[in-house]
Amino acid sequence: MKVSKTQLRAAVRSVADNLIEEGPISPPPVVGLKEIGRMFDVKDNTPYQWRSKGVLPKEDGEVSNNPVWKVPTIYAFAERTNRTIVWDPWGIKRDPGEPEAGTA
Repeated sequence: MKVSKTQLRAAVRSVADNLIEEGPISPPPVVGLKEIGRMFDVKDNTPYQWRSKGVLPKEDGEVSNNPVWKVPTIYAFAERTNRTIVWDPWGIKRDPGEPEAGTA
C-alpha cells in the first residue's frame, strides 16, 4: 500500500479546514490501539506489543489515560514501515477521483 504525501496533506488540510470553519469544531480524528489493530488487520495484542517495543511512533496524546495517534501519523508509520492498511474509513488511501465506498 502506498499513501502519497499528497494524500496525507489532503487529509491534514481537511482537518485544518474543519478547525477554522464557522460553527461547532470537530476534533481531529485520532485512533487508539484497538483501531490501529483493525487498520492493519492484526491480532488484538499486536499494537500493544508494537508500542511496548517502540515500533509505533510516539503517541500524539491521550484520551482517558489511553494513548492516541492522529490518523496521518499512523498513515505515515504505515508508509515508513511498508505495512498495509486494510481498514480506511477516512478514505485517505483512496485515489483521487475514486468514489467513496458505497457511492459507486
